[in-house]
Amino acid sequence: MDETFLKDPFPPDIAELSAAEAVALSAAARRDGFAVFELDGAAMKTKPDLMEHCALALCFPGDFGKNWDAMVDYLGDMATFHKNNHILVLIRSSAEIAGADPALYGALRDVCGLACDNARQWSKSAVTLKFVFVR
Repeated sequence: MDETFLKDPFPPDIAELSAAEAVALSAAARRDGFAVFELDGAAMKTKPDLMEHCALALCFPGDFGKNWDAMVDYLGDMATFHKNNHILVLIRSSAEIAGADPALYGALRDVCGLACDNARQWSKSAVTLKFVFVR
């Protein structure tokens, strides 16, 4: 595991890790004050299922529009509604999404990247938002 994932001033916003690496990272993130959330790739094999699972597991407030633009906004704003400027989201069993719908998997990765960019921009780099796709 890259030990600088959380500490490096220019770490990747999106990473792929093994399950063991994700466990270690999650523990380190919690120790460092991160709010850690987990998504289950097995529950996200279709776009409607992915949207619903994310809304519930990530505790999206209000009326989530359940489209990609809304997903970018809600993910990028997690620091605000969870009142923590350091957010780590683990996507467990991510290969199940890719196996069921490669385009959906690609769209999710793109959305996560856009959300990280937006969070960094809107917060003037005060927010750290990371996504780990667990193999």
